[in-house]
Amino acid sequence: MRLNLNQLAIFAQVIECGGFSAAGQVLFLSQSSVSKQVQNLEISLRTQLVDRSGPKIRPTLAGEVLLAQSKEVLALADQAVEAVRTAALLRQEPLVIGSTGTISGHLLPTVLRELRRRDPAAQFRISTGTADQLAEALEDGRTGVALSGGPLPPGRHRSERIADEDMLLVCPPGHPLAGRAITPAELAGETFLLRECGSRTRQQLTDLLHGWELTGAETIDLWGTEGVKEAVRIGLGVGLLPRRSVRLELRHGVLAELAVHPAPERREVRVSWTLARPLTPSEQLLLPLVREVARAATGT
Repeated sequence: MRLNLNQLAIFAQVIECGGFSAAGQVLFLSQSSVSKQVQNLEISLRTQLVDRSGPKIRPTLAGEVLLAQSKEVLALADQAVEAVRTAALLRQEPLVIGSTGTISGHLLPTVLRELRRRDPAAQFRISTGTADQLAEALEDGRTGVALSGGPLPPGRHRSERIADEDMLLVCPPGHPLAGRAITPAELAGETFLLRECGSRTRQQLTDLLHGWELTGAETIDLWGTEGVKEAVRIGLGVGLLPRRSVRLELRHGVLAELAVHPAPERREVRVSWTLARPLTPSEQLLLPLVREVARAATGT
């Protein structure tokens, strides 16, 4: 059998108030209605819950057991109602999709196109930030779903690896090292273009320079994938970028690849979602859509 939560709440109020009449006044019900609800609960449980023999009612042993359990049950029911109300309110707000800068430039647009195709009325906005900033937004529920090039710092969210992407060292097409296999030592005289602080691409390139024993190489700080691409194109230096973000430039000869061996490690693409609150219906639709787009983009 299943407990009737309304009957359970009335029973708990009767015990707290010490009588049917007093409970009725609190609940805005007649004494007879309160008494009937408790009787129906006793009938459903096939046991007496209230001792009515004295001047003041008190719970039987079975009633005491039920009363102890009822507090937790009713609290959980209240939490469920609040979660539903929160989700309903969130559904009225635009869908906020978190993303690191690189992902927002080459994977996220396809996700948005598919989202709009499946839900033409969908309202959304993009919140771009570093891995730390996305983790904070997921931690407090400001963002429900976020895409990143690699894991986020730990917090109240879950994360799933949905794809891998190649990372390339790129240069202008007329670069003397373009078009042939090279070793890291041959890059000793190059200027390396670094992404902004907090970028995972910046960290990966910094780690590469350390592993290649090129930590003393000249570097220039820039902002964003597009900033690095333009700086490479005009000859300011060489940069590390995801293959997918430069596929058109490579195809049309605007940029060239430096085939250094060993090659930079591939990077994970991950989707993370908040555990700080229930996901809205739009966010629940977004998760499988992101997985589908990532599989199509990488051919997996």
